[in-house]
Amino acid sequence: MNAALTIHHLSMAYGDYTVMRDLNFEIHGGEIFLIIGGSGCGKSTLLKHLVGIVPVADGTIFYDDTDVNRILESDDIARKFGILYQSGALWGNLTIAENIALPLEYHTDLSQKEIGDLIAFKLSLVGLSGCENRYPFELSGGMKKRAGLARAMVLDPEFLFFDEPSAGLDPLTSKRLDDLICEIRDCFGTTIVIVTHELSSIFAIGDRAIYLDADAKTASDMGAPEWLLHHGNRQVRQFLSRGKSDE
Repeated sequence: MNAALTIHHLSMAYGDYTVMRDLNFEIHGGEIFLIIGGSGCGKSTLLKHLVGIVPVADGTIFYDDTDVNRILESDDIARKFGILYQSGALWGNLTIAENIALPLEYHTDLSQKEIGDLIAFKLSLVGLSGCENRYPFELSGGMKKRAGLARAMVLDPEFLFFDEPSAGLDPLTSKRLDDLICEIRDCFGTTIVIVTHELSSIFAIGDRAIYLDADAKTASDMGAPEWLLHHGNRQVRQFLSRGKSDE
């Protein structure tokens, strides 16, 4: 399987404090790849490095054969990356339609009618048809996440990045969001990278996962979630079994 992202000897640091060192892994095109580990291990920091929000301390990140820094310098970045933050990150003073329109108005020359049609289409994909003129405060937590997802998808990116998408959601809403993420991957072939600690989501949607070890400050294991549960190192088995594995 072709690597869509290749990470070589990546180190992450804030000043003199090392978060993670010498990360080496690949993310395959069209897979749902999970970043897992305990609190404070650097999961969200790694995601920020992958999308170029935080510069790397050392090492390289390649999208296909292009260094992430070169991508960030071009206008193609918005069409490559879509990001869904924990809260949905919607502007509270804008309607849902206005929130979703922002990337289109900034990065395209589409007419207002074309923008409106695209917004309606993306909202229909996430089950929010008819919500164009509502404000974020009028939506439930799950609806905000789906509206944020519609905005992340509006430019048809090759990669979607999620930071704890199920955080704050009830189990049923979380399951519906998991199903939607799988549908997006299956329908559009999007490569999806997710930071999560939700075990139900890890086993339901993850093709592969990388485990970040906060003590060792590097990745200690990687593989399919079910494989990691039974054959991963002791620490990752305990994480995935809520501490029940102590073999």
